[in-house]
Amino acid sequence: MSKLFLFLFLFFVTAVVSAQSVYTLQDRSTAPIDAYALLPDHGYTLDKVRTDTTLRFIRGDSLRPASTQTYWLRLIVVNPAYYDESYNLSIQPSLNNTLYTLDAGGQQWRAHQAGADAPFTGQRDRNLLTFIAKGQTQTVLYVKIDVRRLQAIGRAVKPVLAIERQSRTNKTDQFMMVTWIMSLSVLVLFFLNNLFIYANFNDRIVLYYLLAQVGGMIYITDYKQFFNVLFPCPVFTVGLSPAGEVHYFDLGNLLQHSSIVLILYGQAQLTRAYLNTSVTLPTLDSVIKYGLYTYALLSSALMVINSCFFYLEDSTLWYHNIVALALISSIMYTCVIGYIRNLPAATPFLLANSLPLAFMLATALFHVFISFKKTEPSLLPDLASITHALAFSIALVARTKFIQNELAARTVETRQLEFEMREMALQHRLAELENQRINADIRHEKTKNELLQERLEINQRELASTTLYIVQKNELLASLKTQLQTLHKQHPTINQQGLKGIESILQSNLYLDADWGKFKIHFEQIHPDFFDNLLTKHPSLTKYEIRLYAYFHINLSTKEIAALLNIDPASVRRAKTRLYKKMALSESNRPSDSADQ
Repeated sequence: MSKLFLFLFLFFVTAVVSAQSVYTLQDRSTAPIDAYALLPDHGYTLDKVRTDTTLRFIRGDSLRPASTQTYWLRLIVVNPAYYDESYNLSIQPSLNNTLYTLDAGGQQWRAHQAGADAPFTGQRDRNLLTFIAKGQTQTVLYVKIDVRRLQAIGRAVKPVLAIERQSRTNKTDQFMMVTWIMSLSVLVLFFLNNLFIYANFNDRIVLYYLLAQVGGMIYITDYKQFFNVLFPCPVFTVGLSPAGEVHYFDLGNLLQHSSIVLILYGQAQLTRAYLNTSVTLPTLDSVIKYGLYTYALLSSALMVINSCFFYLEDSTLWYHNIVALALISSIMYTCVIGYIRNLPAATPFLLANSLPLAFMLATALFHVFISFKKTEPSLLPDLASITHALAFSIALVARTKFIQNELAARTVETRQLEFEMREMALQHRLAELENQRINADIRHEKTKNELLQERLEINQRELASTTLYIVQKNELLASLKTQLQTLHKQHPTINQQGLKGIESILQSNLYLDADWGKFKIHFEQIHPDFFDNLLTKHPSLTKYEIRLYAYFHINLSTKEIAALLNIDPASVRRAKTRLYKKMALSESNRPSDSADQ
């Protein structure tokens, strides 16, 4: 009875084990797998899992993180080939998976860890677990899956398995390595070249170009997962996609978002500075500026949340790419408008922008409408970065040529201005010399006038002296005549004939022409051509009237004129009235009235 029970028990265990299907490795390079079985782990060792027939693996079961922290997964594969071949197994969730396989001799089990939380191995794809499938033989694989990070999610997760020939993986790795090295080499060469230019000219446009190049190098390195080769990338937060896939945000994602911010910042600022949009296109300048600020703030906020608090990448990545798409579109539109408005150097800038912005746009559109995941075979990021480096180097050369032409034109203008300034300096010098000549003439005329003034003053003094002499002489003669007349009246007995002779002599001296001639000489020295001009205007004047007008002209008083003419002052006033009436002089043209004093 006991033997029968043991037989039935062994048959049942064999049936349960054999109930797990065997996966036959196919010729195609990659294939999804659903022929697996799961066992919740309760501290089991590998030997117990392999040998304890009481442990029940459930085919196609789901992972339930709320129940236990780890699971055992068993997979049986058959290699139909006649030779051994290496394969890579990937299991999602891939946080910390440990694959147990027999060594080449089939004597000892070896462990191989992979996943985001696994120790650093330097693999580009840290999710791959490598094993060797012997030809024409079944290979049993045991994988210990750590799901403790998923306990907070509280949802059952169905594992996703895929197998790929290692030869295919190696080809992919080689392709990624070659494209990464080529892209990075181009970017580094252009970066160093433009860094030298910036060090010499300190041009902010070159600085923005360099920032975009740094962002491109970081983006390509993360896109091709080479940060996993260079250093460990710790996982910050973990999330579960609506399709049940486990996604996580690690250091590589943080660097990728930072690189995109750098690329778009450099591209946007380069466009604004190159086209001088703040002056030429102020509205579009504001659109680019505030669009850039919006994207940078959104990216910074999401990076902080995904790194420090909880996973939001799957929920926000679509909107994140839409904002990037809008910013890239606004940059392209600005380039087109700059070309239409014929802004300086806008044509080469538009040509330089066309390809890289088109590839950036295609990358953003791919992630918006096709897949959020990295697309390893895609060369869009490489093409975007390389064309950006090449095209903008050409644009910078075109801008340099434009600046050189501007400088040449400015040099011609400067030389023209220098020539005009020299001409103006010569004219100024000529004006100074002319002013010096005029000043010399003025000084000469001033000296001449001073000499004439001195001569005039001398003549005026001589005229005054002569006039005074004549007046005094006439007064003396008139006094002598008066005394003789008085003497004649007092002494009628005196020789009358002798007295009359003396009176006649005195009277003749009162009207002596020699005195007038001497006066006239001094007068004409002070007032040249006075008498000629007077006779020209008034030819009917008598010598007596001319003499009288001359006395009026030098402002002699009535008494002085009366003494000179040996008449009484009343006669002088009457003669003056008659003379002015004869000459028909107005009040404004008459000599000063001081003669009436």
